[in-house]
Amino acid sequence: MTFKSAALGLAAVCAPLLMATPSPAVEISPFFPLPNYFEKSKADLLEQQTSWLKDGVKAIDKAHAETQAQLDKTPEDAALTAKIADLDKQKAAAVKELAVLESPEAGKEADLARKDVVVMNINRWINALSRQATEQLKIAIMKDGLERDVAERRHIQLNGQADELERAKHTSSFEGWGR
Repeated sequence: MTFKSAALGLAAVCAPLLMATPSPAVEISPFFPLPNYFEKSKADLLEQQTSWLKDGVKAIDKAHAETQAQLDKTPEDAALTAKIADLDKQKAAAVKELAVLESPEAGKEADLARKDVVVMNINRWINALSRQATEQLKIAIMKDGLERDVAERRHIQLNGQADELERAKHTSSFEGWGR
């Protein structure tokens, strides 16, 4: 057996697995910007995330319509075709998360699915806040005077928001959700 035939055999075995991978999750982007404030309770975070996802879907729909209008004018533009495919992928991920959050199903499995989506998005928000805080710290280190002071305050604010989200994730109502 040659290396080439072994690689083809491995690809044939792995292809169905790769096709069955779940759709990508919603990421922080211009369509799904980091919220300016964060709720603290489980119910409020669930509502905030539902609203965040709905707003993102509306923004994607608007961008899709604009891109489609551009594509209609220049149908051979591969970049616009790729952008539409990316927008469709982002929308599918958001709609999938929304379906879980808004599901009328009750019971342990449905609650665990909702909790997983909420915690996944909280973790995403915490990571984005941490990245922004790090950027502000870099600015504070590199600059001086008023710019440094503003960057230091923003760094403290962003770290505080990340810490509050982390604490909210570990409250008793969150810990017991879906059990």
